[in-house]
Amino acid sequence: MASARPIESKTSHPVLGPAIAIGDDRGRTKLRVLFDIVLVPIGILGMLLGRGDLASGSMALGVAQVAGGVIVAVYGLRGAVVDAQRLAYPIRLVIARDGFELLPGRRPIPWLELFPSRHPISWDEVETIGDTRAPAGQPRTLRVKLRDPNGFAERKALSAFARITLRVNRGDLVLGSGMGESIVKLESLMRRRLDESHRSASEAAGAPERARESKRRRPSRRR
Repeated sequence: MASARPIESKTSHPVLGPAIAIGDDRGRTKLRVLFDIVLVPIGILGMLLGRGDLASGSMALGVAQVAGGVIVAVYGLRGAVVDAQRLAYPIRLVIARDGFELLPGRRPIPWLELFPSRHPISWDEVETIGDTRAPAGQPRTLRVKLRDPNGFAERKALSAFARITLRVNRGDLVLGSGMGESIVKLESLMRRRLDESHRSASEAAGAPERARESKRRRPSRRR
């Protein structure tokens, strides 16, 4: 029986060139949609309880319950919409010759997407790849450390929320988990592309220097 597990496929990114598309773990995303939907009525219930406490004079408890209910309801609603979009467009990550992009493609409500989606990122902006906070060989999430986080924020014209997210993560891009391939395999694939990019850049930088050296060493004329 054929497996329903997502697999990687070859594609082409309009900005970053030839690429491998990594699919979403659809089973996990469906479960997350259900969990997000359940959060909405829980949040509404919290708001109703808070209103009752406010009416009875328990101001501190009422405000806390209303605020907590709003946060839970909004979190659940937003998560349900984002995950529903992921089900509609199942490509989670594109790893290309010149960079990568999380959650590529058109989506009906792009402003709901979590940073750093919808930002093609070139390899020359990347310093290292790996979850340094996890035990060796057991990464929990796909993380990318930027060379210059502040410069990256300026070049990409990031929103205030995205800049805060970048600062909280200490200059790392957290690409997450729940993809169709293991984090270990994705880290290996991205490191290989990163090394190839750095090697190509070094060779390109060395070519003009070798050309100048060749011009300096002119052959002597025979008499």
